[in-house]
Amino acid sequence: ICGRPGSGKTTLAQAIAEYLDTDVGAMVKTMEAPRDLQLADRITQYAPLEGDLEKTAEIIFLVRPDFVIFDEVRRARDFEIFADVRLAGVGLLGVTHANSALEAIQRLIGKVELGLVSQVLDTIIHVEAGQIEQVMELRMTVKPPTGMQEELARPVIEVVEFPSGKITHEMFAFGSEIAVVPVEGRQATALSPMKTLARDQLIHIIQQWVGVECKVQFKGESSATIYAPQNMISTLIGKGGENVRQLQEELGGLHLNIESFDEMPDSLAN
Repeated sequence: ICGRPGSGKTTLAQAIAEYLDTDVGAMVKTMEAPRDLQLADRITQYAPLEGDLEKTAEIIFLVRPDFVIFDEVRRARDFEIFADVRLAGVGLLGVTHANSALEAIQRLIGKVELGLVSQVLDTIIHVEAGQIEQVMELRMTVKPPTGMQEELARPVIEVVEFPSGKITHEMFAFGSEIAVVPVEGRQATALSPMKTLARDQLIHIIQQWVGVECKVQFKGESSATIYAPQNMISTLIGKGGENVRQLQEELGGLHLNIESFDEMPDSLAN
């Protein structure tokens, strides 16, 4: 459950805990820092033991609950504990601050391996002003990210809107980064999020290498041309094309050509 302060996250968590306890008959425990859920006495509420929620989690495992309510997941260590509890097979509901469901997902990235994200977090409920504003689900699949060719298939986490089933974003490894890109709502004439990401990363890497500005133009789904100062072309290509090959590998096999600014179309000049 995510939302802004005062949006009703804790109230919803309380209602779910009471439902699981009363209607489902499940054994429910809580991990709270600080402790502020108002629940029936039979639902044991645990605070950090000796100031450490990891120790709390170890104790909770011993009582074998069906569900744990974790309020709230805030710091990096909290997300790691959240992942440990979930991967142990315990039903888990976390509460965290975020402006949107997507931001809640992004808070988990980097704290959990990409391949485990959809196992740790499968449903995100965004609460706003006491109402459920949005529900998102995560699904792991293997496919080419939107805008890439079939041979560039890789593990992709789809962010799916419930109940419409529409895929709104994709998450995947892109070079050394984890990309989160939208897959709908863009104009047909605009660059796809995948190409925009590739262009921006290319420009950033080249600036780091040689300290100069460059321009990038896509020629198709799997090729692009880099326009750079004439005196920097040999540096960008590298000995025997080594630098270009490295760039192509980092960008998932994208084929690159390097030309001088003199060859650049006028449409890229602005």
